[in-house]
Amino acid sequence: MGALSGLGLLARRQLRTSWGATATLGVVAFLAAGVLSTAPRAVATMHGDQVAYETAAASGPSRDVISVVGAVPGEPPGGMYYVPGEEPAEDTPAEPDWSPFLANLDAVRAEVPEPLRSAMGVPDFHVSATELAYTDPVPASELAEAKILLRTAPGLADRAELVAGSWPAATPAGGDHPFEVAVSRAVADAYGWELGGQYDTLGGSGVVALAERYPSLVVTGLFETGDPDADYWLHNSLGARASVISDPNRGLLGTASVYVSPAMIVPLTLGYAETRVWYPVSTDDVTAAAVPTLLSQVNGLSAKVIPVAAGPGDPTPMQLRPDSRLSEILDRLLAQRTGVDAIVAVLAVGPLGATVAVLALGARLVVDRRRSALALLRARGASGAQLRLLMGGEGLVVGLGSAAVGFGVGLALSTGFGMDAQVTASQVGLAVAAGLAPAAALALATSPAGLRTTRADLAPRSRSRVRWVLEVLVVAGAALATWLLLSRGVVAGSGAGSGVDPLVAAAPLLVSLALTLLAVRAYPWIALAVERALAPRRDLVPFLGAARATRDPAGGPVPAVALVLAVAVAATSAVLYSTVSGGVVREAWRATGADLRISGPMVDEPVAEQIAALDGVEVVVPVGQVGDGVLQSDGASPRAEIYTADAAALATAQADVAGAPETLGELSRQAGTGGADDVVPVILTRAAAGPGVSPGSTGITLATQEGSVAVRVVDVVDELPGLPAGRALVLVDTDRLAAATGDTTYPRLALVGLTDDADRSAVSAGITRLLPSSVVEDPDQEADELLAAPVSGGLVIAFVLAVLLAGLLCASAVVMTLMLAAPARARLLAVLQTLGLSSRQGRGLVGWEIGPWAVVALVVGAVLGVAVPSLVLAAVDVTALTGGLTQPGPQYDPLLLGSAAAGFVVVVLAAVGVAAALSRRGEVAAQLRMGSND
Repeated sequence: MGALSGLGLLARRQLRTSWGATATLGVVAFLAAGVLSTAPRAVATMHGDQVAYETAAASGPSRDVISVVGAVPGEPPGGMYYVPGEEPAEDTPAEPDWSPFLANLDAVRAEVPEPLRSAMGVPDFHVSATELAYTDPVPASELAEAKILLRTAPGLADRAELVAGSWPAATPAGGDHPFEVAVSRAVADAYGWELGGQYDTLGGSGVVALAERYPSLVVTGLFETGDPDADYWLHNSLGARASVISDPNRGLLGTASVYVSPAMIVPLTLGYAETRVWYPVSTDDVTAAAVPTLLSQVNGLSAKVIPVAAGPGDPTPMQLRPDSRLSEILDRLLAQRTGVDAIVAVLAVGPLGATVAVLALGARLVVDRRRSALALLRARGASGAQLRLLMGGEGLVVGLGSAAVGFGVGLALSTGFGMDAQVTASQVGLAVAAGLAPAAALALATSPAGLRTTRADLAPRSRSRVRWVLEVLVVAGAALATWLLLSRGVVAGSGAGSGVDPLVAAAPLLVSLALTLLAVRAYPWIALAVERALAPRRDLVPFLGAARATRDPAGGPVPAVALVLAVAVAATSAVLYSTVSGGVVREAWRATGADLRISGPMVDEPVAEQIAALDGVEVVVPVGQVGDGVLQSDGASPRAEIYTADAAALATAQADVAGAPETLGELSRQAGTGGADDVVPVILTRAAAGPGVSPGSTGITLATQEGSVAVRVVDVVDELPGLPAGRALVLVDTDRLAAATGDTTYPRLALVGLTDDADRSAVSAGITRLLPSSVVEDPDQEADELLAAPVSGGLVIAFVLAVLLAGLLCASAVVMTLMLAAPARARLLAVLQTLGLSSRQGRGLVGWEIGPWAVVALVVGAVLGVAVPSLVLAAVDVTALTGGLTQPGPQYDPLLLGSAAAGFVVVVLAAVGVAAALSRRGEVAAQLRMGSND
């Protein structure tokens, strides 16, 4: 008991008199616990924000639970038989009571498990005719065709504002009784209809004999919809505004929904109608952890057939088959989580390994400062266990206290930044481990055999079998992990997202450690060669520095591990950032195919000329779609979609687009008088190329709707920028195909090339004025929107923090390494300074202590900067982050990588300056007196 009390008193005295080195371990524990408490919550919050971001960006039809059934609630499916000439009933139909049907729909939601039940809102439905009806166009509307979709919606009065007239009522069939409708103000304006106006229906097509039973309709109500893009009106397609399409042969073709009384939907359609039921979905309260469960529940609900009665005694309950595209969003979220978690894990293991190395250096520094006291205790009979207990207790006091403070600060910071993720037991356990780490490091560093000061250059070279076995195991583990990752291939999709893949996290660390150990093994031989090369020189510092680096390297191999991992983290962060952000930009340009992409209305030659006249437009390329064709050859006859464009103009528009075929100019080569020159050149995607088809292939016939023509394949590409991805496509010059087969197209897609000084927003606004219903896509804007997603911003923050943390650990490793070598260096400099060594030469010797390790770190770190990202991209699918279908390859930005290397050099030089200031001691004479006693 007295011995333990004495050890405790000694520990307290040591903490009071020589606390600097121990405090360094406390700082490491503080930072580690703070990061471990903040990083998991930050990642969880980021995933939660991404759930809200993805679902908010999706429209209601893209996320709601929807079921479309070919029947009317309370009516038998299949409709009624119409007998021409039969007198219709004169009675006014009764209003159906659909409130029990709505109640039963809500009961279905109540039986759904959580969290899907809370995500599903109050159900709604409408009933629409399965076929369009036709009305006589009003001349003032300039419509050549005015089609209507008969629809009734029980909740319409709550969703729209009636601004004129009244809601439609039931009317008897036959005679002079037009059926009543209500339409939106926008539909009335497009059709030229007025309140109270009566308009004839047309027979011969559409709803069964509507014109014979109900010769006309009357507009009794006009309503305003508010936002026409609200989810309700997206479910009620064509209800908020009409669709008007310009057909070059027929003119303007209009289609719109008109709303009738619920009592009229069966008499008007004869029961040939369908009911659309939807449950609005909101994921505001869905956490990232609930996404896999939610996906499973959505898929399970989609596999069910649920009978729903329209009321008591309904003999034919409606058979709901719920479906939701929410599963696509959740699949994408899980794929994004897989990529993000893998990248974060790779970024985390590097600083983790460097932290362990810094702890080992710090523990050695503390033991070195306590060496005389520990040697005295050992001489007085203290056992090795007691010495380790003493040093471990010192680390325990400092480590646990610092870790507790760091954990609390991390929680406060995360709460202050809005990170509302829960604190988990694993986070607390990691923080406790960070607090125990200094104690473990000090206990392991306290070896009774190492308390006696020896000269490393005179000690025999270590031949420890344990070290050799460990190094062989690390190298073998790195090789095995790499082989497993490469052989497994890319893992993605909804099967991922269940956490960090241990193999993906461990493989980069094992590869880094293996290369570092190989470099450490090669280091003495390289240093010896440098020493021998510098031996003939007359100046002292290079030779002496190389000799000390060979015989007594500062800190041993531990600093190399810390420095290499720090450089590897910085290089990996730079490469992965360039890959992900560059992939987003490339995919945006691939999807648009040019500076601007126009889709929607027809872009014929007159319209193209008007667009080309806008300031800043260099070229406009209308792209037409011929339809499906067949590529007939001896081997196979695959079907493909045929697109046409002016090849010369397309080559100009896609001159700077990554992935655009370099052979576009060959498509427009003029035909000759015969032979091979008359064969039409085409470009195929790989999905359209049959077996054995490659650039230069002939003997292939392209069959279109108008005819057939022999073609020559000038190129086979993965994708055609601006055209649908992942499809079998054929691209051919417009004039060449028209001359060969007579195929003509009406382009509804155009690619626009801009001048270098063009104002993109002004050109887009000009195009919108010319084509109000068009969709104008800007690749830069598309890329910015994707990069604004929470996962993209979170990854950028992770890259920056990883580099900063690596730099801090790098500086700590350099300072501790030089502090460890400070006593021996001080004695050497004292002797050399008496012999005339200058201060500048002394600083040179300090540089030689850490310089060789810094060079090793730069070289090995550069190799890892290439190997680790390649390994990650070979195992983890990041297409969900880039928005594409093709896995991007690693991208190396010279500016970022050069900045990382320059930053490493600056950090090392700054750390050398700090270490020199901390290790400056007394007078030369004092050092000489100390050395005389050795």
